[in-house]
Amino acid sequence: MSFSFIAWLFISLCGSGHADRPGELSAVLSEISQRAHGKHCEDILQTIETKMGVERKEWIEGQSASFEAALRPLFAVLPHGNTGRLGLEMARYALHRVFVDARGWNVNGLEESNLHGVRNASTLPPLQSILRGQVPPEVEAAFQQCFATDVGIKDLGLLAASLDELVHQEVLQRAKNVFKAKKLPMFGHIDLKQMQEVLEQVMMGYICDSAGIQQEEREKYLSGELDIREKYPSWPSLQQFLHSLQDVMLPAQATRFHFEDLTGLVKELNEHYGRWQDGECQVLSNELKDLEAQCPGHINLRQFYSSHLHQNKWQFTESVQYLRSLGALEESETNKPRLISTNYVLGANNCVSTSQFYSQCCVNQCDAHLRKLEKAVAQAEVPADDLQAAITAVLPEPDPEGLFEKLQEIAKRHGGKVTLHGLQFAEWLHHAYPRECPAPKFKDQPEELSSHFESRTHMSSTFSDADMEAYLESHNVAESQKCHIPWTEEVPNVPLQARRLQEMTPSGGSTSWWAAFAAVSALGSLVTARVVTRNEMNAEAPTDPMA
Repeated sequence: MSFSFIAWLFISLCGSGHADRPGELSAVLSEISQRAHGKHCEDILQTIETKMGVERKEWIEGQSASFEAALRPLFAVLPHGNTGRLGLEMARYALHRVFVDARGWNVNGLEESNLHGVRNASTLPPLQSILRGQVPPEVEAAFQQCFATDVGIKDLGLLAASLDELVHQEVLQRAKNVFKAKKLPMFGHIDLKQMQEVLEQVMMGYICDSAGIQQEEREKYLSGELDIREKYPSWPSLQQFLHSLQDVMLPAQATRFHFEDLTGLVKELNEHYGRWQDGECQVLSNELKDLEAQCPGHINLRQFYSSHLHQNKWQFTESVQYLRSLGALEESETNKPRLISTNYVLGANNCVSTSQFYSQCCVNQCDAHLRKLEKAVAQAEVPADDLQAAITAVLPEPDPEGLFEKLQEIAKRHGGKVTLHGLQFAEWLHHAYPRECPAPKFKDQPEELSSHFESRTHMSSTFSDADMEAYLESHNVAESQKCHIPWTEEVPNVPLQARRLQEMTPSGGSTSWWAAFAAVSALGSLVTARVVTRNEMNAEAPTDPMA
């Protein structure tokens, strides 16, 4: 192919408006590269159909388009390689974000995907491990081959849809087990009361699993001999949520139902339970806000424990050691540790392990701010003035004064730009919006459920009342009258994943236009395989798979 044609193609892409939206060109390059690598999603779908059946393949294929649409805005602003595809760690983060945003799921195997972590990538499990070995080996091998070095958006959407289908099958199997235990007909009729009991027992089973309740005691909860509210005080609210789903999904005035009617209910339950559960997280956040003194989003640990002892805040029992492991303590002042409320709410201590595939955790409210900025700037690295303009346009006014000067400092130290998903901007967001944005972690801190913490450390994850009284007595220090949240200086401006990407680019910065040109040149002979129209590139995508 001649140089002039390559140049024409490059200029056409830029001249048609793509130069102003780098994410669009990345999407073009991703699709070209996907063909060059021979990574056709159709090949994986064919394997799924052969090994898992047509019905499951059609479910996955249908859901993958929705997940792809949800991934697209984020995919466009994360650092790419020259091919327009994401590196494996960036893909891991994107997948984590879309499941948290759309479902409220913290998927097992993606817990270490926070870009602000300092994990060794070689120790992380492969992307396809999120399927937990629950697909045929041939399907897992097809994903493994596809994810050998980098990931295209279609590949990632297909993996997300495959996990979604497995979760659907898991809940259906639990429902079948309840039918069997209650001797209900799989192919006959059941009434509304029986339908309600099935749904409630499915959810009760998840609660028992999360609480580690053994079989004998579990049977007592399922039969009503023991009150499930002892383990899950919000049970009445959950019952109301289940009843509202039935009102929406089941035919009005119907009195007889089949097992198939349960299938649609289960799908809705999977898609909406996480967002319902997050309502409890908002209640928790508001209770913590009431305990604040001088610093928004920060609470003197004395006040935290005192509220449990004297204000009936039954849930505030985590030990100092466990809070520290969660990254939920700010300890810059000697003997005056403060709880970071956002890190506490988002911690594994508030997750419910409802499935073998994921835990139900609180939704990161800061992601809503990031989504707005991602849409506004549409690039991975942003000049400080442009980022300030975007923040002013789409986000609330930051709390403390002088933060925009800090943004300029960050950019000045790093070539005039701020990395949107970098450590320093994450810290800036925490200072600007301390009640929504968590403090990033600057060291290797395991994020673990209380049971895992106890197994690892042989220490209790909770304090008894006596422990709290002892803490209050030994930390009887007056609260500071000034709010000072320290900055961690000289931390990397870019995530670990992006640094490796930068080593591949001549300028040491984000992927440059000449690199895009080189990618088009190398792959130009494949362009005619598919013409990407401007209408396709400008199509609005829903923000999550539920849209």
